Amino acid sequence: MSRVERIGTRIIGFRNPEMDFQLMRSLGAGSFRGGEPGEIFAARGAVQDDPCAWPPAFAALGDRVRAAAAAAAQHDYRVTARDHFLRAAMYYRSAEYFADPFGADGPRWGRASRECFIAATKLMAERVEAVEIAFEGSMLPGYFMTPPGGAAGTDGARDGRTVLVLTGFDGTGEELYFQAAKAGLERGFNVLVGEGPGQVGCLRVHPTLTFRPDYEKPIAAMIDYALSRPEVAAERLAVYGISFGGYFVIRAGIHDRRIRALVVNSPIVDLQAYIRGFADMDPANPPPVTLADVDNIPDAEFPRELKLSFKSACRRFGVDSFAGWLNRLADFTVGDGLANIRGPTLAMAGAGEGGETAEQLERYCSAVSGPVTRRLFMAEEGADMHCQVGNLTLSNAVVYDWLSEVFRK
Repeated sequence: MSRVERIGTRIIGFRNPEMDFQLMRSLGAGSFRGGEPGEIFAARGAVQDDPCAWPPAFAALGDRVRAAAAAAAQHDYRVTARDHFLRAAMYYRSAEYFADPFGADGPRWGRASRECFIAATKLMAERVEAVEIAFEGSMLPGYFMTPPGGAAGTDGARDGRTVLVLTGFDGTGEELYFQAAKAGLERGFNVLVGEGPGQVGCLRVHPTLTFRPDYEKPIAAMIDYALSRPEVAAERLAVYGISFGGYFVIRAGIHDRRIRALVVNSPIVDLQAYIRGFADMDPANPPPVTLADVDNIPDAEFPRELKLSFKSACRRFGVDSFAGWLNRLADFTVGDGLANIRGPTLAMAGAGEGGETAEQLERYCSAVSGPVTRRLFMAEEGADMHCQVGNLTLSNAVVYDWLSEVFRK
């Protein structure tokens, strides 16, 4: 037996593709201080291939890193504390993802993620404010972020360039800092992170606000808020939607002329067709699965990760059966309004996202009236997966370089 080894932790993925995607999602956030591979693979070792083992493993990692952050803060080691709080925020987010959507642990870990992130913001050079945005009698959570010197153009002058960023089905406002906001701040953009009905951060505080097809309405409230800030220039306001957020921001682009540039990653114009692309599901003959009985179905017939996904869909869309979910999804379409989008669009997708994603990308690009820049990310770039989680550095370079050119004109 060898007495010397180079590595004890083993770099091993999962048999299940969804768990592999979530592993890459955690690793990808490390590009912007949202994780460390050694910690992530140490937690992965406790998971094996059981999604139900994922939450306690990553929550325990979050607890350890958060404790280290608190100890560093007590000694006024500000950079160390900031970095630990940032990673802990993402480890708790990862635990929240695979938690039972109707259980108590998920919201608790979600709150811990938010608390750690806010603790980190107090130690940043950038200004990051937790904000509330008025909408139909509720206050939507968000973050308004500005670079240390204010939003600047290439000549160094402050010009108020601002991006409103929305995630999709299961992302969080805290995650968006690592996925999109930090890269924008480094390039002199203001960033407003918004979370609307049905999204994880919103459900933490408003459990009855579920997804709605007319997402142009909550986005209009977010734009109202952005334009109320003196840091924001109305003529340099972009909106960026990630994952399901692609559908949300397309709805806004159809209805709101205040949007001067649109980034869709990826363009989703028919949410039911998109979801059906994951499996061959016929809305006229849906699986006879209800929320009440799903936990009683043997795992061999309905794997655990699919049960969690189904329960998450019920929670976020406000339904209680597979039939109800598919019927509800039929409302989430952009209809025939794409021609109303007259401003510039950056349309992004990964080559590994499948045929339905590619078809909806083409439908979007061929129907809008404004100029479209297409960007298909390839496997050799390490970015072909959903939302380019395997290469966020490249993805953000494409987004912000494009926006810089648009706002320079």
